Amino acid sequence: MTARVIRRTFGFVRRRVATATMDPVLQSISERRGTVMERAEPCFHIAHLAGAIACLGIAAVVVFSSQAVAVPATYFSSKGIAFAYPSSWYVSTRPISNGVSPVYRFAVGNFRFHRTPRDIGPCLRGIAKQRPVTGVLAFMREAVGGDARRPRAGPRPKTFRLPGRIEQAACLGPGSTQFTFTQANRVFYLWISVAPGAPKTARKQIQRLLASMKITKDGARD
Repeated sequence: MTARVIRRTFGFVRRRVATATMDPVLQSISERRGTVMERAEPCFHIAHLAGAIACLGIAAVVVFSSQAVAVPATYFSSKGIAFAYPSSWYVSTRPISNGVSPVYRFAVGNFRFHRTPRDIGPCLRGIAKQRPVTGVLAFMREAVGGDARRPRAGPRPKTFRLPGRIEQAACLGPGSTQFTFTQANRVFYLWISVAPGAPKTARKQIQRLLASMKITKDGARD
């Protein structure tokens, strides 16, 4: 054997042995094999390209799916108050206690709730019993008429802080707090209740809901 040439293409090693010292039969086989490999090279290019496209396609589907899960939402609009909330959540404009003033504007949560005889005035013991260990709830009331002129409240905060585990308000149990604020020349009382076992997803959802809340002067005053 007098000469040897080695060429590497896409992981394949080809050897060509000098024809001067090669048996004719072996020479014929070698030449045919080399021809087949050369003709197959474009196929390797196509296979690699097809694989890359397939991977990109799968990645696109995964990204689209993850976004699609987070997108579904329902929009609430009543009395000049509007916000977006998860479509699986429950929202109501009915009073959740026998309290008349301040006026109930909405209540929203990741669980179904209803008023009971134990929900008296500002104390919602019946609603508290309905709150699951993973539950989150927010409800808002508005001071109207003469009541709107009495409270002294600052402007709406940039963000509504979620309650700590030991905070309590409205007899809703641990993880509840209250905010009083003014916006659009209106006075509001907002309660947020987050059960200690509420997952991060639910906590983020209630934060996004409150951040999306818009209030205008067009709301009814009664």
